[in-house]
Amino acid sequence: MYTKRLTKKEQLTLWGLINHPSLNDKELAKKTRLKLSTVTAIRRRLRDKGYYQTVNIPNFYRLGYELFSVMYGTFNEAVPIEARIENFRNFSNKYPNTIFSMMSRSNGIVFNVAKNYAEANSQYEELEMFFTSHHLTDETGWSRLIFPFQTSIFWNFFNFSPVFRNSYDIKRKINLQEFSSQKKLDVIRLSKKEKKVLFGLVKYPEESDNSIADRFNLSRQAVSNIKKRFISDDLILTRRILNFEHTGCDLITFAYTFFGTRAPIESRGDGLNYTKKYVPAFIGISSNFENILLAAIRNYSEYEKLKEKILSFYKTHLSIARQPEILLFPVDDIRYSEIPTFHDLLGGMLGMEE
Repeated sequence: MYTKRLTKKEQLTLWGLINHPSLNDKELAKKTRLKLSTVTAIRRRLRDKGYYQTVNIPNFYRLGYELFSVMYGTFNEAVPIEARIENFRNFSNKYPNTIFSMMSRSNGIVFNVAKNYAEANSQYEELEMFFTSHHLTDETGWSRLIFPFQTSIFWNFFNFSPVFRNSYDIKRKINLQEFSSQKKLDVIRLSKKEKKVLFGLVKYPEESDNSIADRFNLSRQAVSNIKKRFISDDLILTRRILNFEHTGCDLITFAYTFFGTRAPIESRGDGLNYTKKYVPAFIGISSNFENILLAAIRNYSEYEKLKEKILSFYKTHLSIARQPEILLFPVDDIRYSEIPTFHDLLGGMLGMEE
């Protein structure tokens, strides 16, 4: 266990921050039945101690990006760990389309977005060439998965509510909002003013409308109105991302399951609901034939029991084409983990300089 257990008031506040990230302190105080001053003080204290990071995630699909790609695999452990860390960090920082990357001593994953298949394939080829040139992987290379935004279900996208609920045994309903809403799949065209507001909201997720208005020479009312419309149109999604060392978990687990043609997505509703109920995931993406998830689990014993439970359900109620592929990342062995603030990526998407 990597973090001191929180007090009851701290638990309530952090639960509210994670499960209801769009609420302000006053609304959160009402939801948690705590004093406003208490909520504000705890929020600031936990943020300053690095318990969580607030991000506004842009809806990539509505900005013209069609694909989400996942690259994962193992490292060549003959290369010194310092060289592996440095090269992996350099690769992750080099590409603005990288959403999330993480490496342990043995394993690694990279999440990217792409405008089309050609760009996604180019990203994968660049990773393979970079890793090969620096001897980071063996001849088998890394695996690559592609999830089209239009046809995939992003049933959890950096929502740490399941993780926190499991770690602290909280008996409350999770507000699990899907990312990239299936109701509004049209690509949006933004005015110059709207681009400024969107960029400001993503770069400065905790600043007030007044502050963003001052930074971009706009009126507060304009920022407020555009922000409300962006939220209503699912153009941004606010998340509070927990620091892995403060999840109360020893293990981060990546799992890829291939169901094949005998279990398309429309027939896997029970399996998806079962997974949501029991797996403390913070990433969950399903396409017609496959599924990935990232989960934070308290310890290895819990992981083994959960793995057996989920596989038993899948084999009994669904048809999986082969055994899931699993990578384990012990929290004390994570050598590099980067969740970007998305503004560099967004600047490229919008064709604007900071």
